[in-house]
Amino acid sequence: MNVSSAVAYRRRLAAILLAGLAFRSLVALILPPGYDESYYLFYGQHPALSYFDHPLATGLWSWLGNLLGGSIVALRVPALLSYTLATALLAEACRPLFGMRAALLTAGMASLSPLLLVCGGLLLLPDAPLLLVAALLAWWLARHPLSRPMGGAGAVGLGMILGALTLCKYQSFLVLVSLLAIRLAQSLRSRRWRPRETLLVLLAWLVVSSPLWIWNARHGWVSFSFHAARTGHHVVFHPTGPPLLLISQLLLLFPPIALAVLRGLGDGSGSATPVARAEFRQTLRWIVLPQLAFFLLLAGRMQVLQSWLVPAWWLALPLAAARLAPLWRAGDRGLRRTAWITAAVVPALCLLVVGHIRWGVASALIPPGLDTSDQLTDSAELRRALRRDPTIWKALTEAEVIASNRYELPGFLALALRGHSRAHYTSYDGNPRGFRFWNGGLDPNARRGVMYGFVGGDEPIAAMRTADHFQDLRPLGRVRLQRGGREAVELEFYSFSPADEPPEGIPTGSRR
Repeated sequence: MNVSSAVAYRRRLAAILLAGLAFRSLVALILPPGYDESYYLFYGQHPALSYFDHPLATGLWSWLGNLLGGSIVALRVPALLSYTLATALLAEACRPLFGMRAALLTAGMASLSPLLLVCGGLLLLPDAPLLLVAALLAWWLARHPLSRPMGGAGAVGLGMILGALTLCKYQSFLVLVSLLAIRLAQSLRSRRWRPRETLLVLLAWLVVSSPLWIWNARHGWVSFSFHAARTGHHVVFHPTGPPLLLISQLLLLFPPIALAVLRGLGDGSGSATPVARAEFRQTLRWIVLPQLAFFLLLAGRMQVLQSWLVPAWWLALPLAAARLAPLWRAGDRGLRRTAWITAAVVPALCLLVVGHIRWGVASALIPPGLDTSDQLTDSAELRRALRRDPTIWKALTEAEVIASNRYELPGFLALALRGHSRAHYTSYDGNPRGFRFWNGGLDPNARRGVMYGFVGGDEPIAAMRTADHFQDLRPLGRVRLQRGGREAVELEFYSFSPADEPPEGIPTGSRR
C-alpha cells in the first residue's frame, strides 16, 4: 500500500465512519426508549459483576450512559461510539488480507444494514459491546492464524479477547465452541498440539471472564438455569419457524446486503488463494455457520429474537466484502448502482420507521391493534403528560417505591422522572428479572408507593388486589398519552403501602 493510496483509504474510511455516526446520532435523538433500554437503565445504576439475564458488558455500557446524565440519548452514546470503533476494527481486519476496497465495503455495509446498525450501534443492547469485541477478534485472527504458533503473548491476548467476548452475551459460547473445534481439527491434521499455548488461552479466558462465574456461583447459577429453561420447555418443532426467521433476517439486513453476505458465505476459496487469506475466510465461515444453524433450528421450537443472529451476520461482512471487491474494482455498474441506491434508501426507510414510532406518521396505514409502537413514549412527553395531573405527579415525586406489573415498565417512569424522584424502582410480576438481585432493597419503613401499568393490558393492576399484599391498592387516576395528535395508550396509577411484608417469591426491589 503506497502513501497516496493509504491516505485516500483513511479519508474514505473516516468519511464512512463519520457519516454512519452522524446518522445514528440523529436517530438516537428521535427514537423513544425501547423496552430493553428502559430495563437496562437499571444495570448502570446497580453495578455488579454480572446480571440476571446478561453478563457484565451491558451494565458497563449502561453505567457509562448514566455517568453522562442518564437520559435515553446519554444511555445510547456508548453504543454510538463503540459501533464506530467496531466498524473501523472490522474494516482493518479485512484490509491486510482482502484489500482496501474490501475494507471500505465492509465499513459501508456495517453502516447501512438496518439490523446491525440499530442493534449494535444505536440502542443500549448487549450487542453493542459484543460487536466491538467480535470485531477485535476478527482483527486478531487476521493477523494471527490459528494454525501458526501464537507464542505466549499471542495466546494470552487471544484468551483475553475470548474472555471479554464471554462477558458480552451468552451466545458468545457458540463462538468459543467453534474456535475450539477449529483448533482441534488443525491439531489433528498437523499433529501439533501446543498444550502450553492452549493452557495460556484457557487461563487468560478464565481470568477475564471470572466476573460471570463469581456472580453466578453466588446466586445459584441462576443465569444459566433461566436461559436453559427458555429453550428447554418447548418440545414441538414448528417447520415454518426457520424459514420465517431467515426471511425476516434477510429483510432486516436489507436485501442487497443480505445477498452479498450469503454469496460470501458460500464462496469457497480456490487453490490459488493465498494460505493466510483462505484460512481467515474459513475461520470466519466456521464461526458464522454454526450460529446460523443453531438459531434457525431453535426458531422451530421457540421465538428467536431478531438480535440473536446479529454477531453472525457481523462476522460474515468481511466475507461479503471479499466477494464484492473484485467486482467493484472491475467497475461493475450493477454493483455500484445498487450501492448508491442502498445508501439512499436505507436512511430514508429508517427515518420513516423512527418517525412513525415517535410521531405516528404511518398510523393511517396500519390496521388498529397491530401497531404496539405507540407504547414507546418519549420521556419528555411522558413527563409533560404526568405533570398535567397534579394528583399523580405529586404521588410519583413523593413516592418511596415505584413499581409495575411488568419488569420492563419501571424504567420508562425512571427516565421521565429523572431529577424529580428518588424512589426505589421494582417489579411485581412472575418475571421480575434482575430487580430481586440488585442491592438496596426496599426500606422497611416505606409507606408511599405507586403502581402503574397499561389500561386494558393482559394483566390489569386492579386484579392484583386479590393478593394479600395489595389489598390496599387505591386508584390515583389515569393518564392518556398522545402520538401525532392521536390518542395512543392510557396508563393507570394506584397508590399502595410497600412496607407490608410481600408475598413469598415477590422481589424486594431496587434503589435508584
